[in-house]
Amino acid sequence: MSATFVQPDQEDQEDQFEHPILTMEITMDKPLISVLMALALLLPSHVFAETLTKNRFSDAELVEIMKNDGYSAVSRLKDGVITIRVDGVSYGLLNNRDGDLQTYYAISDANISYEDVNEWNRTMRLSRAYLDADKDPTLEADLLANGGLSQKNVTEFFKVFLGSVKRFREFVVKQSAD
Repeated sequence: MSATFVQPDQEDQEDQFEHPILTMEITMDKPLISVLMALALLLPSHVFAETLTKNRFSDAELVEIMKNDGYSAVSRLKDGVITIRVDGVSYGLLNNRDGDLQTYYAISDANISYEDVNEWNRTMRLSRAYLDADKDPTLEADLLANGGLSQKNVTEFFKVFLGSVKRFREFVVKQSAD
């Protein structure tokens, strides 16, 4: 690739009130273009798929994305609700109509106070906790679709949530013992 800067002729400048504009002519040799195009075609399609952004994934696409990331027990429970089992524990992945994704996890039969939940929310990032209608500690997180979603965003979001759940379970066990 070569670049050449061209300055307008002096005669053209006399009629202008502004500074002369520099323009850049870019030329590229045809063999170089051919090589670059061939390399792009040789890349696996999943390389592009991981970075391709969408405003929304369908439930079927989310199931496929999670299975492709190594989660074998993934299923669509109903419209907008996907369950993922990891090491015998179930997690919910909610697919909202606006494209936002939400993860969900709850612990049944744990004794934890509202103050403990507030402590979690005050000191932890990337998730939020609450006591559900049955007073079960629940953890959720959101992935907003505003800037677009990629397969990589979805899988990394879920991995981060799994880390939050691990810490949340430890927290709940500790608080329940106190």
